[in-house]
Amino acid sequence: KFHLLPTTCPSNKMEAANDNAIAETQPGVVVIPRSVEFVDTRKVRRQTESTVSCSSSASSSSDGAESSTDSIDAYFEEAYIQKVNERAKKENEQLNLNLGLPVDLTELTRRDVNTAELSVVKRAIRVPVRIMLHILHRFLSLVENPLFRFWSRRVPLKFRQQLTFVAWTIYLPIHKALIGRRSGLHPSVSLEYHALTSMMWWGRLFPITIKRIRMALSQLHVCHPCWAYKDFIKPASTDNKHLTKRSNGEKHGISGHVIEVYHQMQTKLTPTGFRESVRNGKHDEMIVTGHYIQQSSHPSEKVILWIYGGAFLAGDSTGNLGIAEKVGLMSGGRDCFIPNYRLIPEAHLDDALFDVTLAYEYLLYERGIRPENVTLLGVSSGGGLVTLLMQALVEARQKNESYVELPAGGVLIGPFVDYCTPKGSMDAYIKHDLIVNQSVFDEGIPYLEVVLGCHKNRVEASPIYRSFIGLPPLCICVSEHEVVYDQAMILAQRAKNQGIDVTVGTWKYMCHIFPFFAPFVPEGREGLEFICAWLKEH
Repeated sequence: KFHLLPTTCPSNKMEAANDNAIAETQPGVVVIPRSVEFVDTRKVRRQTESTVSCSSSASSSSDGAESSTDSIDAYFEEAYIQKVNERAKKENEQLNLNLGLPVDLTELTRRDVNTAELSVVKRAIRVPVRIMLHILHRFLSLVENPLFRFWSRRVPLKFRQQLTFVAWTIYLPIHKALIGRRSGLHPSVSLEYHALTSMMWWGRLFPITIKRIRMALSQLHVCHPCWAYKDFIKPASTDNKHLTKRSNGEKHGISGHVIEVYHQMQTKLTPTGFRESVRNGKHDEMIVTGHYIQQSSHPSEKVILWIYGGAFLAGDSTGNLGIAEKVGLMSGGRDCFIPNYRLIPEAHLDDALFDVTLAYEYLLYERGIRPENVTLLGVSSGGGLVTLLMQALVEARQKNESYVELPAGGVLIGPFVDYCTPKGSMDAYIKHDLIVNQSVFDEGIPYLEVVLGCHKNRVEASPIYRSFIGLPPLCICVSEHEVVYDQAMILAQRAKNQGIDVTVGTWKYMCHIFPFFAPFVPEGREGLEFICAWLKEH
């Protein structure tokens, strides 16, 4: 356990007193205030408020997640579900929804709207709007494949990155001048986040498909070029003469060297699976693929095993190269391994966990990295896989089925860890979350029931309802206004109740996985610094 305090805050003494009081009342959830080196007075004030809420929210949000609710059934009682739903609904009523517009535009586009409750004008507009969106959807279905292939294969990555940031540089001052702080969830968020909200909010009006989610997540590295971080991180080393071959990072948009991994494993020691417990798989299932980022001339002693997210429907190692490299650099120049894993609906959640476990054993037994030098980092659904992996390692040791050592710890960014019927923030916050909006929710959530089946299977597969005893330290970075907030806080509370060191950092009014927007908004940069401060200590 550790406790960091900002050094440049004008009210440092008062903050120290507040933080110490929090640490005493919540000894299991340790608060790490964000660095304020680049934060102006307004942001320092916002940071102070967010820091105070950081630990208290772990108890206030999960009112039902006390010791008495360690009985899993308590989380599915009607009274508890009604309580968390009402809390999320009341929170929504205090927010600036729908970009501050007087009308909810989703009422004109969504199928599940009760038209009898709409005004005559809205009902009249709704029909042509839905027809236009359907025509646009059909048109995109015809042209999106060739357009995406051209964009991703023919247009150089460097040009895509430059085009993205030139567009943002032009858009931001225009938004500041014309709209300012009127579109975000709350006036206190940065002007940059207001601008991001105005740009991304509209995605909820259009139909989302698995193909479009996969296209979008494969392009994440476009938003994380090296020069976007030059103000606050530096490469670990510029001496690449000892590499086995010249650094190829530039073509991947990073400064380090990228090793494409394709390795046939002979055995898998840790049993995994919900349908049935398995060790080894078929010949083609025992292949580890992904990208290994080497930051400097020699492999680093400590390594991050990066598990990407995408609701188990999308995501790949290539799209995460940019952000993973930056976290590795900011946490002391660590190498990063980003394995690929199988996605649903083509595969099962069992298969994803199998692949992630195999990747962890690859680091230990093929690359010779000591387990205490490996830290797991999971993003969204990747946070669920990270938690499941650690739980599988502990369960195997308790049953004497294997003795694979545990990693040094786990970092969970907006962890998606509850696969049962959505409730609370998961149900209510889709109204304003910029990532998991109504359209993404409608496309992704039904697959959990299709893949996992009945309620009992979904409970058994959800890491939030499994045992945390024996797990290494955890770090959770989450927004109080993102869809997975409730389940992240329940996870923190249950892990703390079972004796696990848990560090929780919360931000107000941010969207799901907001640290991924570090090049654009200061809150995202604060989130990355919070994560990397924890990594340096572990």
